Amino acid sequence: MITLFNFVALDIETTGFDFVDDEIIEIGAVRVVRGEKKDEFSTFLKLGKPVPAFIKQLTHISDEQLQAGENPKAALIQLMEYLGNDIIVCHNKSFDLGFINKKLEANDLAILKNEALDTLDLSRVYLPFILNHKLETVAEYLSISLENAHRAIYDAEATAQILLKILDFIDKNIPLQLNFKLLELSRYAKNSLSSLLEKVVEHQKKHALLTKRKADFQFHNRNYISHKPAHPRDYNMEEIFGEQGVFSGKFWNYELREGQKQMALAVEAAFNNMEHLLVEAGTGVGKSLAYLLPAIRYSIAEKTKVVISTNTKNLQEQLFYKDLPAVRDCLDLPFSVTLLKGRRNYLCARKWQEAQMDITREFSPEEAGSFMKLIIWENFTQTGDISENSSFNPNKDNSVWKKIMADRYFCNGKKCQFYSKCFLMEIRRKAEKSNLVIINHHLLLADLNAENSALGKYENLIIDEAHNLPHLAPVELGLSLSFADLNNFFQQLFAVRNRYQSGILPNLKSDVKKSKISNQDFLVKKIDSAINLIKDNKVIVSDLFKRIGELVEKSGNYGKLRITDLEKYKFITDFLSKIILFWEELSTQIMILKDSLTIINSEVFVNYQKNLENLEGALLRTAEYHSILLNLYNPELKDFAFWLESIKIEDENYPKGVFNYAPLQINQILYDRLYKNLRSIIFTSATIAIRNIFKYFSNRMGLDLLEAGYVRELVVDSPFDYTKQTQVMVSAFLPEPKDKFFLTQSLEIIKNAIDISRTGTMILFTSYKDLNNVYDYLSEDLYRNGIPLFAQNKGINRSAMLKEFQKKGKAVLLGTNSFWEGVDIPGESLELLILYKLPFMVPSEPIVEAFLEKLQMEGKDSFMHYMLPNSILKFRQGFGRLIRHKTDKGIVLVLDNRISTKKYGKYFIESIPAPTLITSNDIEIYDYLGRWFGT
Repeated sequence: MITLFNFVALDIETTGFDFVDDEIIEIGAVRVVRGEKKDEFSTFLKLGKPVPAFIKQLTHISDEQLQAGENPKAALIQLMEYLGNDIIVCHNKSFDLGFINKKLEANDLAILKNEALDTLDLSRVYLPFILNHKLETVAEYLSISLENAHRAIYDAEATAQILLKILDFIDKNIPLQLNFKLLELSRYAKNSLSSLLEKVVEHQKKHALLTKRKADFQFHNRNYISHKPAHPRDYNMEEIFGEQGVFSGKFWNYELREGQKQMALAVEAAFNNMEHLLVEAGTGVGKSLAYLLPAIRYSIAEKTKVVISTNTKNLQEQLFYKDLPAVRDCLDLPFSVTLLKGRRNYLCARKWQEAQMDITREFSPEEAGSFMKLIIWENFTQTGDISENSSFNPNKDNSVWKKIMADRYFCNGKKCQFYSKCFLMEIRRKAEKSNLVIINHHLLLADLNAENSALGKYENLIIDEAHNLPHLAPVELGLSLSFADLNNFFQQLFAVRNRYQSGILPNLKSDVKKSKISNQDFLVKKIDSAINLIKDNKVIVSDLFKRIGELVEKSGNYGKLRITDLEKYKFITDFLSKIILFWEELSTQIMILKDSLTIINSEVFVNYQKNLENLEGALLRTAEYHSILLNLYNPELKDFAFWLESIKIEDENYPKGVFNYAPLQINQILYDRLYKNLRSIIFTSATIAIRNIFKYFSNRMGLDLLEAGYVRELVVDSPFDYTKQTQVMVSAFLPEPKDKFFLTQSLEIIKNAIDISRTGTMILFTSYKDLNNVYDYLSEDLYRNGIPLFAQNKGINRSAMLKEFQKKGKAVLLGTNSFWEGVDIPGESLELLILYKLPFMVPSEPIVEAFLEKLQMEGKDSFMHYMLPNSILKFRQGFGRLIRHKTDKGIVLVLDNRISTKKYGKYFIESIPAPTLITSNDIEIYDYLGRWFGT
């Protein structure tokens, strides 16, 4: 293990994230000399108020420990004395040192000015392949014990070990040239890693001949499966799914599921008969394998690919990393599968090379810091898929990713010198020859707008999680425009970095001056004219998006404002009119430059082909934005929803406005662009029918436009015995959710239900407001009773929260929209499911409001035709979270009394297969819970 310097690893625990209002409650520090721990500093800080319950749960620090703690000012003085002038190492130093310095200032003490390193930054640069960069995750990857996470002294020890082990990792795996590249970037970015990287580079230079560096790590994400058995054979559905079938002999816990075989036969028949099929497959049917096997067999027999689209990443990964490998291992079927994503997910090899030629011209210092997180990843990735890289967020670091991602407007295709190394073209070539291509709904719909440029020609499609498509399609088939969209294009054309001009136009100008051509002066003047045009009009564009952002913040509802009459907001059309004229002039100027270039002898012009292709790409992009601007200037408000949004961003001066425009009816669009071109489509979900009838889904999706007799329907019931495994209880005695007394009474019911059942509990909400009210009410009580409490948007991401919730066993989880589906928690970890309110859509949501108005204008009951069916399907999704296996048991408690008091309530009750008990008082609920859970 290399040791380059001595240091002190430091960590703190606090009551929250606010440097001013929250307090430090524990400090831990560990001194490391020549790679070994020498001594430590640890203390609690006295706190004059109770510790918040979620902090107690996180740290296990009690009020009693803090009452006996050190005076805060005295503790800070002791820490300063302990640190001296040593180098400080933290995991997220901006938080730890920022908090400490704020408290030092508050106590009239000098702030820390020691050199400081951040292992969070270091891990993001050198370990882009791990799941995330939390202290616990990094420690686990590096085999560092951390039994008492979120206690300062233990976290400080772990931080010290992380630094030492990452240094060792670098020395063994990362070649000198990569470290030198990172050093150059770090110096330009002026970040804290410079001094460390200088030491690393110097060390490697000295030991270059003594150390053989060979990476022993890799990115585990695959995007292609190819199975070529030695003795390939075919199987019928009975041979696969039957009681004596292959699966029964390969899976030790395999159970014959007649519903699964029934669905597989129906899918097979649909493919063979060129039919479309709607399948509702209840929980436990095993629908994934029921469509994967027929799809593979059909693809092999007909030598054609089958596209499979999912809504969630979880299902996509389940299919590719779990189900299909299981099929490969069980059957001698020769097949291949490609996991394909949209173009913007992939790195462009050409743009990557060009970006590195002059970092200071292409990137700001801040952007260079983000670019550092790509260096190791780019060197080792086999796929170029940015989702592999946990260190880099292409949305947060959009300005960097836009410059290096694959872009259809600036793609040279087969003419590109990097074509053979192109990640995107490579995966598309594999997809074209694969039996199955797995995508998500976003790519499916985006490809319809792009005339199948990503997926190529295909005739057979399976859409899983199909119930999401009616809500997703209008947004995906519509358009959105933000300042960032237009500004990124401006930056591609012209930007100034460190007094240097960069972009398509300045680069063209530079090459014009280097070329021996007769019309050099003319081209230079035209380029300058285009640059000045952008400079002059960029302010107008910025002002428009600032104005609409301010308008939304002033007059909108939850960050959105629907536009029903543009005459009320004349400033928008005035701005758009000016921007459209500017855009047309810009397009003309670029066209003149392109036409001028085409008549020049390419042999005498520097970088001729590159400049020509850049101008062609710029013209395509100006045409796309021109079309969008015209739609926004003259919107069709009868058949489209038109609304403004204000994005959340810390920079107060940033133009926050966003335009959105979406079709209200998607049926005809889907028919014209999708259905007419396909032989067979399989739509499947656990919830696309209402009382076993598919009419609502079919009408919304335009399936009623297809020729009669070519759309089959099938409902496959769940194999679970819901009459024995679960009981639904409705609290009919509670006031309606809008009643002022509902909150207090429902809180009491929830608290007592948790206390009596003493089991894993999940509560589903329709709003964060309700979730936060329940969280605040429960947190202290649950902490006192030793019951862990997890809540959405409370400091932990969804996947990590579900993992912890399941691990704890008897915990409580509060979730909103995304938790109503895609949650699979078997056994005792989830035995009580509470539905706080019926999941009706928010009627003021712009696209919902517009569709409701359209239905009313057509003389239809918008509630019965839209609001109610949607709510029933969502209700069924929520109900489905409870029983996931044949051995699961549990209670569903519905607190919304409308299910028993409104006429439409019976439709909710009839939509689920479990028995329903309408309770008349709280004692009835508590008594039933006590008997069910044996408490």
